[in-house]
Amino acid sequence: MINCALTGKTLKKPIYESQGNLSVTSLSQTYEGKTVVYFNEEIGHLQTKEIKDIEVYYDKQYQFFNQSDEDDILYKVIDGKKVFRQEHQVNTLLSKINFEAGMQVLDYGCAKGTVMKRLGLHNPSVEIYLFDVSQMYVNLWDKFLPSDHYASYKIKPEWHKKFDLVTSFFAFEHAPYPVKELRNINNLLKDGGYFYCIVPNVFENTGDFIVADHVHHYSDVSLKYLLAKAGFETVEIDAFSHFGAYIAIGKKKSQNSLEFDINSQKLADVVNAVQETANYWNTLQDKICQFEQSVRGQKSAIYGAGVYGSFIATCLENLNNVQCFIDQNPLLHNTKVMGKDIHHPDDLPQDVTSIYVGINPRIASQIIGGIASWKDKKLSILYL
Repeated sequence: MINCALTGKTLKKPIYESQGNLSVTSLSQTYEGKTVVYFNEEIGHLQTKEIKDIEVYYDKQYQFFNQSDEDDILYKVIDGKKVFRQEHQVNTLLSKINFEAGMQVLDYGCAKGTVMKRLGLHNPSVEIYLFDVSQMYVNLWDKFLPSDHYASYKIKPEWHKKFDLVTSFFAFEHAPYPVKELRNINNLLKDGGYFYCIVPNVFENTGDFIVADHVHHYSDVSLKYLLAKAGFETVEIDAFSHFGAYIAIGKKKSQNSLEFDINSQKLADVVNAVQETANYWNTLQDKICQFEQSVRGQKSAIYGAGVYGSFIATCLENLNNVQCFIDQNPLLHNTKVMGKDIHHPDDLPQDVTSIYVGINPRIASQIIGGIASWKDKKLSILYL
């Protein structure tokens, strides 16, 4: 039993609880403990029970590819060209916000700050600032910003009502108290300033549902509710420009909550989608185990070194049969996940005859069908 962080309503019964005692984080790492998900039907909002010592986790343990400022997640492949997530984020931001000379922009929950670094290269006249709940990335911030342009743990007092725009890229799903965080952002914005936020869309990328460290899984309804509660008028909720994510844009109207009417049809659609998603994950582990039994004795590989692939690995009775993970992201090659090497698809070991496809089910068959080097191989394939 938990309280909804947006409304305060008590949520008594979870709609999903992982079967084993091993969960997967957003960094595709394992976490010892169950993933437990609740649903607030009144605002269409999913909330996961927080992992233990969540503040320490983000301060000391949540290392988002922080080896260098170039490491990134593969977003998509277009005509053979790899497009990475932060590159796409910058391009989308530039398409939606009119950046004028001298604008002051803060990235809230910035991690490495790469998005803002790239924004500065596109538009050097914009004044860039960074804030995060950890100091792990200070050495990277120092490479492109003076020390008075960034802060960790506490916001600088002189930043009150300073900014024209505050951005947040994949941070608000982690925040245990999003209303509090957004009210803090409200205080940092000038009157009429804008908040630009990207969060995962669990209905398009269903893997987000079982990620242990994503406390919140928003819908378009609950995003509008959150914005209104923190004094923002919703400008746009865009579910199309960034695959697997919502882009939410709000304009500061007040420091108090605004009136908000919930669209009953949209809410009904969210409720139905949540029920389908919960049913999917409640039965998926059995499906994986059945496939494992059907290919017992065969050598296998897991395609996808991210959340889906790691989830598959936690479900398997015998991980020793898995020879390696397969992934197209060159930044992951020659590294390991769960003790297994990560290879390019063209380097699939010859003795592997079964494949667990651990990527978004919406695009899985298209991706696997596009691997030319696998065309003539006789493979048993499990799609989630």
